[in-house]
Amino acid sequence: MLMEKKILIISDDSELLGVLQSNLPGKGYQIMSMADSKQELKETLNQVVPDLIILDILMPWMDGIELCLRIRQWCQVPIIMLSTWGARKDMVRGLDLSAEGCLTKPFGVNELMTRIEKTICQN
Repeated sequence: MLMEKKILIISDDSELLGVLQSNLPGKGYQIMSMADSKQELKETLNQVVPDLIILDILMPWMDGIELCLRIRQWCQVPIIMLSTWGARKDMVRGLDLSAEGCLTKPFGVNELMTRIEKTICQN
């Protein structure tokens, strides 16, 4: 039996979470989600190492760039960063911080699925 790949989604975007939670399970992915709490993230990464992190750049407490820096101090899990069109400079910075990819919102589910599959298969 194949093990489901674990994906941790860090975002406060309820619409995004809904789309991911309705499209990823059943395709071999187990979804975990959380807001941007640094302490909760550290505890989660200590307990369960995900195969991939989907990280929203724009969040109210700590932006995804800062969170990406912290994640890289703790582990080398592949990261796909999500950005809005106006935050393209943040996308470039995210790639400079070792994120494996970036997607600009809005994006299609098929585009995200392809990016997830390519990222997980490469790692």
